[in-house]
Amino acid sequence: MPPFTSYSQLYRGAVEMLTHAGISNPRHEALWILEYALGVTRLELHTNPDAPLDAEKCRRAVSLFHRRALREPIQYVLGTQEFFGLDFIVRPEVLIPRPETELLVEETITLLRSETRPVILDVGTGSGCLAISLAVHLPRAMIIASDRSVAALHIARLNAMRLGVSQRILWVAGDLLAHLLSGNLAGKVTAIIANLPYISHEEWDHLSPDVKDFEPRLALDGGPDGLDLYRRLLREAPGLLSSEGCMVMEVGIGQADLLCREPSVTHAFKILKVRPDLQGIPRVVCVQRHLA
Repeated sequence: MPPFTSYSQLYRGAVEMLTHAGISNPRHEALWILEYALGVTRLELHTNPDAPLDAEKCRRAVSLFHRRALREPIQYVLGTQEFFGLDFIVRPEVLIPRPETELLVEETITLLRSETRPVILDVGTGSGCLAISLAVHLPRAMIIASDRSVAALHIARLNAMRLGVSQRILWVAGDLLAHLLSGNLAGKVTAIIANLPYISHEEWDHLSPDVKDFEPRLALDGGPDGLDLYRRLLREAPGLLSSEGCMVMEVGIGQADLLCREPSVTHAFKILKVRPDLQGIPRVVCVQRHLA
């Protein structure tokens, strides 16, 4: 990009760059990046388009435009993503929270609303969006958030501190539930919340570059059919859940029915609900511990 001397020049150059890169909303994204990089509001950009640019801020903006033109997700470029009305730090070490994942929070709140002091375990917490949202909306809950990525846990803890709930969440590093089974949680967990990797190997080949090249594969790859980690989770969960404990799980296209027919579900749980997302895709599977 050539040197720029005003807001309007920089904006036009940014729109041109993002358009050539194939970004679907170049005008909107150019404005978002300008607001972030220059520290100005959209109103200021529109009402004072010929305002002179600070050279350092201009270089920062151009650097961010180049990153987005290379298809780095806009959330990583800006460093944040809104989820359930809260603003979360997101970096390449964690998956970007999706709107459909908010359904997990809604279903969990509904299931646990009448519980006096529920114990909630968020498995594969990533950015912490689920654990933190639940801490905000269920102030009497005890929440444990687990992830096998130490880098992800660091970001989740930063988010919890920013949003004022860091003292209400216990952070644990480990793979699924095995590291928790030998502790004092056995039979005491009211609900397990899981948005685990569920992208199948076939789906992986068709992911957009924004996802495939930038988001952590560790948080996406669910094995050949996408359900490998959920099968493990379902085998381990009965050792932690209370007698009527629940699990709330997010799955991908065509996976809800497969998950509900898993032997580990049919033998140890009863299905409470399968909730579709706004596109009609069965997205959230809610099951409850069933003692024969």
